[in-house]
Amino acid sequence: MFTLLGRSLSVAAVLLTFGTSTAVSAEEPAITLGGAISRTLQSNPDLAAYAYTLKAQDGRIMQSGLRPNPMLSGTVENVLGTGQARRVKYAEVTLMLSQVIELGGLRDRRLDVAHRERDGLEVDGDIRRLDTIAETARRFVSLASQQEQHQLTHLAVELAEKTAVAVEKRVVAAKSPLAERDRAAVALQRARNDDAHAEHELQTARYALAASWGATKPDFLEAAADLYELPTTRSYDELLTVLENTPDLTRYLSETRLRDAEIALAIAGRRQGFQIGAGVRRLEATNDMGFVFSFQMPLPMRDRNQGLIAEAEARRDGAAAEREATLVKARTQLFGYYRELLDRQRQVGLIREQALPRMESALANTDYAYERGRYSYLELVDAQREMLDLKREAIEAAAQYHFNLIEIERLTGTGLSR
Repeated sequence: MFTLLGRSLSVAAVLLTFGTSTAVSAEEPAITLGGAISRTLQSNPDLAAYAYTLKAQDGRIMQSGLRPNPMLSGTVENVLGTGQARRVKYAEVTLMLSQVIELGGLRDRRLDVAHRERDGLEVDGDIRRLDTIAETARRFVSLASQQEQHQLTHLAVELAEKTAVAVEKRVVAAKSPLAERDRAAVALQRARNDDAHAEHELQTARYALAASWGATKPDFLEAAADLYELPTTRSYDELLTVLENTPDLTRYLSETRLRDAEIALAIAGRRQGFQIGAGVRRLEATNDMGFVFSFQMPLPMRDRNQGLIAEAEARRDGAAAEREATLVKARTQLFGYYRELLDRQRQVGLIREQALPRMESALANTDYAYERGRYSYLELVDAQREMLDLKREAIEAAAQYHFNLIEIERLTGTGLSR
């Protein structure tokens, strides 16, 4: 049974799916949407590659927490000059060990920035997982739709074969011209060509779904789906409420926190610290030894990280503005998807509950009348075409319903079940 309600696209549900679902075995003739999503989360190449992005950021966090290395330095003075300094007799050799002492919690600020960057990457990972799940769901719906289309082309072949037999009887009985037999034969050939093409499209849809989890070919025969089962939805106002908490908007909150951390780091960087050193000096002329001490500290007279602070503040304010713009756009998209969802639901109901039963009855009456010579070949073919067009319209409308439902779930980051 095909439904998206049992597989929420929220981050929590994604993690739950990843942790508890089991993959469909190779012997399964059909695959469910839940099975397809589970296999995608376990083996999707893009998601697997993104895991290394997080590992790389973990390395950066580790590096940010390290203290500066001590420095070993040495100098040789009063050599290779003139006069008494011509040789090394009066040389002064100094060996020193120095260490930078960071001030203002600079190390903690670096760590905070690195952690905030990882938070942003995790949100991006959530967004990528939602995109991947949504794409898998789209491919599943496409496969389910192609299965219905293939059944429809089978039906078209059956009707064309039945019509060819009926035409042949009338031609033999001299009740129809020979041209009708040729036209019926051509119509049958076209129906078979359409059926073969539908078979190719079905195979392509199966391969596309299998590619969601990196498989080179599908190990299932079909999608276990009822395309005409249309799940109910939440109200538009309820969807608007959850819209503001989606990962797509949470990313801007993470970015704001990152910019705040960058501002704190830039402020702390005004006083990067000082460097102290100690060493020994040997005086070759007197063969004496002495201790040497050093102290260095930059003076923030001109460069006080004004530019970095201004940049981070601008990016923080920009993140808030971008979030508002994204929210306005998302609300507009949600309204369009929601209205389209209701329209498709109404369309499927009207076709399947009202139009199709009448059209099937009309086709049966037309077929009966054609066999008795009361209707022409063109009237029979038109009735068949109208019924096939109605069935095709129902397939497309039902598929579009599910596609819109997927977009709503992706946009709101949550399932639509009550």
